[in-house]
Amino acid sequence: MLTAIRRTVTYLLRPKLQVYFDAASTYQTRDVEGAAGYFCHVMVRNPGRAPARNCRGRLFEVGRRKADGSTVPAPEFLGPTLLKWEREPDFGPRDVEADRPRSLDLCFALAAAPDQLRFPAPPSPSGVLLFPPGVYRVKVRVTAEDMRATDATFRVDFTRGWNRIVVDEGP
Repeated sequence: MLTAIRRTVTYLLRPKLQVYFDAASTYQTRDVEGAAGYFCHVMVRNPGRAPARNCRGRLFEVGRRKADGSTVPAPEFLGPTLLKWEREPDFGPRDVEADRPRSLDLCFALAAAPDQLRFPAPPSPSGVLLFPPGVYRVKVRVTAEDMRATDATFRVDFTRGWNRIVVDEGP
């Protein structure tokens, strides 16, 4: 009995990753196949002493804010999807070293399609999920081996133009 309690306490107290927004590290404008793109990231930090192995980020929920301030599930979002680590060529897991934050691609917009908010998605079928202008509540979940999953909620305001997306923490 005591061993089971110890295992439970150890499991509950194991470290977890921190997922947060950092305005200084979040926004980036860069060229995508000859067109300007505006990218928004969320940061993942490992407060532990050892690397967090095989970390994956997932877009877990997307809700759209209605005129009355309530949020409803966005019909364009079909279910949890993997997010890509910034500047990585694929959606595979990556390690997060202790106290060396990494960026996850959250969303982006292109000057060539200024009315489309894009969330990265694995390459099939199109590699992105497309959303119209609006204010969204998104939930991100990050997992790693031997660590508890971490959820974070962000507000994405895509009402001011393709290169003026605003991301902040909270519902």
